[in-house]
Amino acid sequence: MKSIDNESSRLYYGWIVVATAFLATMMGYGITYSSGVFLKPLYSDFGWTRAMTAGAFSAYAVSHTVFAAFAGWLTDKWGPRIVAATGGICLAGSMIMMSSITTLWEFYVYYVFLLGWGVAAAYTPMVTTVSRWFTVKRGLAISLTVTGVGTGSLVLSPLAAWLITSYGWRTAYVVVGAIVFTVFIPIVTFIKKSPRENFKVGSEETPNAVKSTDDFSFLNAVKTRSFWALSLSWAFAALALWAIMIHMVPLITDKGVPLTTAGFLAGLVGGGSIIGRIMAGFLSDKLGRKQILIAAFTLQTVMVVWLLFSQELWMFFVFAPLFGISFGGWAGVIPAFPADYFGLKATGSIFGFVLMIAGLGVAGGSFLGGYIFDVTHSYHYMIVMCIIGMLLAIFCSLLLKNPREA
Repeated sequence: MKSIDNESSRLYYGWIVVATAFLATMMGYGITYSSGVFLKPLYSDFGWTRAMTAGAFSAYAVSHTVFAAFAGWLTDKWGPRIVAATGGICLAGSMIMMSSITTLWEFYVYYVFLLGWGVAAAYTPMVTTVSRWFTVKRGLAISLTVTGVGTGSLVLSPLAAWLITSYGWRTAYVVVGAIVFTVFIPIVTFIKKSPRENFKVGSEETPNAVKSTDDFSFLNAVKTRSFWALSLSWAFAALALWAIMIHMVPLITDKGVPLTTAGFLAGLVGGGSIIGRIMAGFLSDKLGRKQILIAAFTLQTVMVVWLLFSQELWMFFVFAPLFGISFGGWAGVIPAFPADYFGLKATGSIFGFVLMIAGLGVAGGSFLGGYIFDVTHSYHYMIVMCIIGMLLAIFCSLLLKNPREA
C-alpha cells in the first residue's frame, strides 16, 4: 500500500513528524510572540525609546526572513534534521545570552543572528517537511503543525510575564532558554525526510493540490502572478499582525492594566489562534484554501477595527481570542499554498522566499508601531495603519489563482 493511502492511519509516521514540527514551532514562535512581554521592562531599565527597542525585533524579522530562504534551500539539499538542530541551539542560546545584555548593540546582535537563524531553522524546514509527508491531508497536517505557534504564545507569554514579575527579566530569559534546549532534543531525534513516493502531487480528493507531477522550479514560480499575490498578501497581513502583537502588552499596560494580566491576554491571543488554525486547516481541505484565507483576513480586519475603539478591560478580553482565531485562520492555511500551487520539487526554496517577503511586513509593522508611538505618544495611528494593511491583504488574496489553471 502506498504511503498516500496511509495518511488516515494513526501509525503513519507523518503524524510523528507533525508532532515534532509542532514542538519546534511552539518553541520558535513562543519566543517570538513573548518578545512583546519583555519590551517594556527592557526600555524601562535601559532608557531606550520604543522604536529603538522594537527595532531589534524588526531587525530580527529581516534577518529571519533572509535565513528562512537559506534554511529552505538547505532542507531541500540535506533534509530537516541538521537544520533543526542548529535552530534549537541558536534559539536556546539567544535567550540565555539575552539575560546578560548591558547595551543596545548586544540586544540587536542576539536577536538578529541567533534568534533570527533559530526561528528560521525551526519553522521553514518543519513546514516544508510536513508538506512532503502529506497530500490529501496536507491542510490538516500543516494546520496542526502551526498550532504550535499559538500554543507557544499561550504558554510562553504568560510564563514570561510571571517570571519577569516574580524574578526579573534576566532570570526569565534563562528559564525560557533552558526550556527550549530541553524540548529540541526529541525534535532532532524524530524528524526525518519523507519517503520518495510522497513527492507525488495531485489527488482527486482535495481541491487544493497541483494536478500534475511537473512541478515548478523556483525561477518559474517567481514568474507567476500567484507567487507575488501570495507573498504580498502575507506581507500586509503580517505587518498588521506583528505591529499589534509586539506592542499589544505595552498598549494594554499603558491603560493601567497589570503586566501579568496583559501577558495573559497575549497568551489568550495564542489560545484563540490554536482554534483558528485547526478549524481553518480542516475546512480548507474541504472548501479550498483561498476561501478560508479571505474569510480569516476579513475577520482580522474587523477585530483590528474593534481594537481601535477598545478602552475597557472587557473589550480587550473580547478582542484577544477573536483576533487569535482570525490570524490563526490565515496562518494555518497560507503555508500550504506553495506546495499546492507549485508542487514539491522546490517547495523549501519557494516557501523560504515567500516567507522572506512576508518578513518585510513583520519588520515594518513592529518598527513602525514603536516609531508612531514615539512621535504621537499614542498607538491610535498604528492601529489605523494595521487596518489599511489588512485591506491590502484582502485585495492581494483576491488575485490568487492556481497557476495550473491560469
